[in-house]
Amino acid sequence: MSCERWQEAISARADGEPAGIDERLIDAHLSRCTDCRMFEAAVAGSRRRLIIQPATAMPDLSRQVAKSNALLDRAGKWSLVRALLIVVAAEIIITAIPALVLGDGEANVHDARHLGAFSIAYAVALLVAAVRPARARTVLPVAAVLAGALLVTAIVDLANGSVPLVNETSHLPELISVVLIWLLAVPAPSRPAQSSGSTRAGLRVVGKEGERRAV
Repeated sequence: MSCERWQEAISARADGEPAGIDERLIDAHLSRCTDCRMFEAAVAGSRRRLIIQPATAMPDLSRQVAKSNALLDRAGKWSLVRALLIVVAAEIIITAIPALVLGDGEANVHDARHLGAFSIAYAVALLVAAVRPARARTVLPVAAVLAGALLVTAIVDLANGSVPLVNETSHLPELISVVLIWLLAVPAPSRPAQSSGSTRAGLRVVGKEGERRAV
Protein backbone atom coordinates (compact mmCIF):
# COMPACT_ATOMS: atom_id res chain seq x y z
CA MET A 1 0.00 0.00 0.00
CA SER A 2 1.36 3.41 -0.99
CA CYS A 3 2.11 6.12 1.55
CA GLU A 4 -0.77 8.18 0.19
CA ARG A 5 -3.26 5.74 1.71
CA TRP A 6 -1.38 5.73 5.00
CA GLN A 7 -1.32 9.51 5.09
CA GLU A 8 -5.07 9.68 4.50
CA ALA A 9 -5.53 7.39 7.49
CA ILE A 10 -3.13 9.49 9.58
CA SER A 11 -5.02 12.69 8.68
CA ALA A 12 -8.38 11.08 9.46
CA ARG A 13 -7.13 9.88 12.85
CA ALA A 14 -5.82 13.37 13.66
CA ASP A 15 -9.28 14.79 12.85
CA GLY A 16 -10.98 12.23 15.08
CA GLU A 17 -12.56 10.45 12.12
CA PRO A 18 -12.50 6.71 11.31
CA ALA A 19 -9.09 5.95 9.79
CA GLY A 20 -10.26 2.88 7.91
CA ILE A 21 -7.08 1.07 9.01
CA ASP A 22 -6.29 -0.48 12.34
CA GLU A 23 -4.41 2.05 14.42
CA ARG A 24 -1.86 -0.56 15.39
CA LEU A 25 -1.01 -0.94 11.72
CA ILE A 26 -0.72 2.84 11.37
CA ASP A 27 1.68 2.97 14.31
CA ALA A 28 3.70 0.09 12.89
CA HIS A 29 3.96 1.86 9.53
CA LEU A 30 5.02 5.12 11.20
CA SER A 31 7.83 3.31 12.98
CA ARG A 32 9.26 2.31 9.59
CA CYS A 33 8.35 5.23 7.28
CA THR A 34 10.18 8.53 7.73
CA ASP A 35 7.98 10.40 5.23
CA CYS A 36 4.78 9.45 7.03
CA ARG A 37 6.25 10.43 10.41
CA MET A 38 7.05 13.87 8.96
CA PHE A 39 3.53 14.06 7.57
CA GLU A 40 2.03 13.19 10.96
CA ALA A 41 4.15 15.85 12.64
CA ALA A 42 3.03 18.44 10.07
CA VAL A 43 -0.63 17.51 10.58
CA ALA A 44 -0.29 17.74 14.37
CA GLY A 45 1.47 21.11 14.09
CA SER A 46 -1.18 22.58 11.80
CA ARG A 47 -3.98 21.40 14.09
CA ARG A 48 -2.21 22.88 17.10
CA ARG A 49 -1.87 26.23 15.32
CA LEU A 50 -5.59 26.18 14.48
CA ILE A 51 -6.67 25.26 18.00
CA ILE A 52 -4.18 27.34 19.97
CA GLN A 53 -4.01 30.86 18.62
CA PRO A 54 -2.86 34.02 20.32
CA ALA A 55 -5.71 35.91 21.93
CA THR A 56 -6.88 39.05 20.18
CA ALA A 57 -5.47 42.12 21.85
CA MET A 58 -8.23 43.92 23.74
CA PRO A 59 -7.83 47.59 24.61
CA ASP A 60 -8.05 48.63 28.25
CA LEU A 61 -11.27 50.62 28.44
CA SER A 62 -11.47 50.90 32.22
CA ARG A 63 -10.28 54.51 32.30
CA GLN A 64 -12.65 55.50 29.49
CA VAL A 65 -15.58 53.87 31.27
CA ALA A 66 -14.70 55.58 34.55
CA LYS A 67 -14.30 58.90 32.75
CA SER A 68 -17.66 58.44 30.98
CA ASN A 69 -19.38 57.74 34.30
CA ALA A 70 -17.79 60.83 35.81
CA LEU A 71 -18.93 62.93 32.84
CA LEU A 72 -22.46 61.58 33.18
CA ASP A 73 -22.45 62.42 36.88
CA ARG A 74 -21.28 65.95 36.24
CA ALA A 75 -23.65 66.42 33.31
CA GLY A 76 -26.67 65.32 35.32
CA LYS A 77 -28.78 68.28 36.34
CA TRP A 78 -30.19 68.51 39.81
CA SER A 79 -33.87 67.73 39.63
CA LEU A 80 -36.82 67.12 41.89
CA VAL A 81 -36.23 63.36 41.67
CA ARG A 82 -32.70 63.63 43.03
CA ALA A 83 -33.79 66.01 45.79
CA LEU A 84 -36.63 63.69 46.83
CA LEU A 85 -34.23 60.75 46.84
CA ILE A 86 -31.98 62.57 49.31
CA VAL A 87 -35.01 63.31 51.51
CA VAL A 88 -36.08 59.65 51.43
CA ALA A 89 -32.55 58.47 52.24
CA ALA A 90 -32.35 60.89 55.17
CA GLU A 91 -35.71 59.67 56.46
CA ILE A 92 -34.57 56.03 56.31
CA ILE A 93 -31.37 56.89 58.21
CA ILE A 94 -33.25 58.82 60.90
CA THR A 95 -35.74 55.96 61.31
CA ALA A 96 -33.00 53.31 61.45
CA ILE A 97 -30.78 55.05 64.04
CA PRO A 98 -32.90 53.98 67.08
CA ALA A 99 -32.84 50.35 65.93
CA LEU A 100 -29.10 50.50 65.33
CA VAL A 101 -28.20 52.15 68.64
CA LEU A 102 -30.93 51.08 71.05
CA GLY A 103 -32.42 48.02 69.42
CA ASP A 104 -35.69 49.98 68.97
CA GLY A 105 -37.31 48.22 71.95
CA GLU A 106 -37.33 44.85 70.20
CA ALA A 107 -37.00 41.62 72.16
CA ASN A 108 -34.06 40.59 70.01
CA VAL A 109 -31.81 43.64 70.19
CA HIS A 110 -29.10 41.99 68.09
CA ASP A 111 -31.45 41.38 65.14
CA ALA A 112 -32.88 44.89 65.43
CA ARG A 113 -29.39 46.38 65.21
CA HIS A 114 -28.60 44.27 62.16
CA LEU A 115 -31.75 45.54 60.43
CA GLY A 116 -30.84 49.09 61.40
CA ALA A 117 -27.35 48.68 59.93
CA PHE A 118 -28.79 47.31 56.69
CA SER A 119 -31.29 50.17 56.44
CA ILE A 120 -28.55 52.77 56.87
CA ALA A 121 -26.37 51.02 54.28
CA TYR A 122 -29.30 51.06 51.85
CA ALA A 123 -29.89 54.76 52.54
CA VAL A 124 -26.22 55.49 51.80
CA ALA A 125 -26.61 53.70 48.46
CA LEU A 126 -29.57 55.97 47.71
CA LEU A 127 -27.48 59.02 48.55
CA VAL A 128 -24.74 57.83 46.20
CA ALA A 129 -27.29 57.41 43.41
CA ALA A 130 -28.67 60.89 44.09
CA VAL A 131 -25.23 62.52 44.00
CA ARG A 132 -23.93 60.35 41.15
CA PRO A 133 -26.98 59.45 39.02
CA ALA A 134 -24.88 57.29 36.66
CA ARG A 135 -24.81 54.72 39.51
CA ALA A 136 -28.60 54.50 39.66
CA ARG A 137 -28.71 51.47 37.35
CA THR A 138 -26.48 49.61 39.81
CA VAL A 139 -28.70 50.44 42.79
CA LEU A 140 -31.97 49.68 40.97
CA PRO A 141 -31.86 45.82 41.24
CA VAL A 142 -31.16 45.99 44.98
CA ALA A 143 -33.93 48.54 45.54
CA ALA A 144 -36.41 46.50 43.49
CA VAL A 145 -35.68 43.26 45.36
CA LEU A 146 -35.90 44.99 48.74
CA ALA A 147 -39.19 46.71 47.91
CA GLY A 148 -40.65 43.50 46.48
CA ALA A 149 -39.71 41.51 49.58
CA LEU A 150 -41.16 44.17 51.89
CA LEU A 151 -44.38 44.29 49.87
CA VAL A 152 -44.85 40.52 49.93
CA THR A 153 -44.15 40.22 53.66
CA ALA A 154 -46.47 43.15 54.38
CA ILE A 155 -49.31 41.50 52.49
CA VAL A 156 -48.74 38.20 54.30
CA ASP A 157 -48.57 39.85 57.72
CA LEU A 158 -51.69 41.90 57.07
CA ALA A 159 -53.55 38.80 55.85
CA ASN A 160 -52.55 36.91 59.00
CA GLY A 161 -53.42 39.87 61.21
CA SER A 162 -50.02 39.76 62.88
CA VAL A 163 -49.34 43.50 62.42
CA PRO A 164 -51.68 46.48 61.97
CA LEU A 165 -51.74 48.44 58.75
CA VAL A 166 -50.25 51.54 60.38
CA ASN A 167 -47.04 49.61 61.17
CA GLU A 168 -46.52 48.75 57.51
CA THR A 169 -46.52 52.42 56.54
CA SER A 170 -42.96 52.60 57.90
CA HIS A 171 -41.84 50.81 54.73
CA LEU A 172 -43.20 53.52 52.42
CA PRO A 173 -39.82 55.26 52.05
CA GLU A 174 -38.26 52.06 50.67
CA LEU A 175 -41.13 51.65 48.19
CA ILE A 176 -40.90 55.29 47.13
CA SER A 177 -37.14 54.98 46.69
CA VAL A 178 -37.63 52.30 44.02
CA VAL A 179 -39.71 54.68 41.92
CA LEU A 180 -37.17 57.46 42.32
CA ILE A 181 -34.21 55.20 41.49
CA TRP A 182 -36.07 53.93 38.44
CA LEU A 183 -36.69 57.49 37.25
CA LEU A 184 -32.95 58.17 37.52
CA ALA A 185 -31.85 54.89 35.93
CA VAL A 186 -34.35 55.01 33.05
CA PRO A 187 -34.71 58.70 32.13
CA ALA A 188 -37.50 59.81 29.86
CA PRO A 189 -36.54 60.39 26.20
CA SER A 190 -35.37 63.93 25.65
CA ARG A 191 -37.72 66.22 23.79
CA PRO A 192 -36.55 68.20 20.75
CA ALA A 193 -35.23 71.60 21.67
CA GLN A 194 -37.74 74.42 21.08
CA SER A 195 -37.24 78.12 20.68
CA SER A 196 -38.96 80.73 22.80
CA GLY A 197 -41.63 81.10 20.13
CA SER A 198 -44.01 78.54 18.75
CA THR A 199 -41.68 77.44 15.96
CA ARG A 200 -38.64 75.16 16.24
CA ALA A 201 -35.21 76.43 15.36
CA GLY A 202 -32.84 74.41 13.25
CA LEU A 203 -30.52 74.33 10.27
CA ARG A 204 -31.13 72.66 6.97
CA VAL A 205 -28.74 72.27 4.04
CA VAL A 206 -30.34 73.33 0.77
CA GLY A 207 -29.03 73.90 -2.71
CA LYS A 208 -26.15 72.33 -4.52
CA GLU A 209 -23.55 74.59 -2.96
CA GLY A 210 -24.53 73.56 0.57
CA GLU A 211 -25.99 76.91 1.55
CA ARG A 212 -27.43 76.87 5.04
CA ARG A 213 -30.43 78.74 6.21
CA ALA A 214 -32.55 78.74 9.35
CA VAL A 215 -36.04 77.32 9.17
